[in-house]
Amino acid sequence: MALRRRQSGAVLIVSLLLLLVLTVLGVVMMQTTRMQERMSGATRDLNMALQGAEAGLRYGESVIDAFATQPFSTGALPCQVCQPGVLPVALYDDTQFNWNVNGQNYGNAGLTSAAGDKLFANPKYTIEDIGSVPLGDLDQGHDVGASREFYQITARSNGSTVLAVTVLQSTYARVY
Repeated sequence: MALRRRQSGAVLIVSLLLLLVLTVLGVVMMQTTRMQERMSGATRDLNMALQGAEAGLRYGESVIDAFATQPFSTGALPCQVCQPGVLPVALYDDTQFNWNVNGQNYGNAGLTSAAGDKLFANPKYTIEDIGSVPLGDLDQGHDVGASREFYQITARSNGSTVLAVTVLQSTYARVY
């Protein structure tokens, strides 16, 4: 009984302080893990948007490549091949260009991968005829009247959510 009266409870206080420190460390680690999970999800979403826009861009280039003769460009939206100046400069701005109405659908969009991932919306693309440059005498093997036609292809895609959007542009040249 004499030993019980001499104990002051120091072990209890030290163990409670250690438990408090371990609890704080555990909460901080959980928050860090949650933030890293969000960052990796956002990176994955942006990567999916980039891959979708790249696929739409390459598809637009293949559309131009498939024409046997120079395609007819139109001056009214929506158009398969638009005349110069029909499309706004800021195609990335949804207030200036309605992609859902005026963009062309990428042909193989919305396919589910093995992991079950899917883009939020089908990638869209536009093609604008931006002019031609006549081939000079230095280009051998071409007709004298032949020219190189230039097209600006723009593609837009969402990732798996509406928050991630990527817009890509390329200039594509074709000789007819």
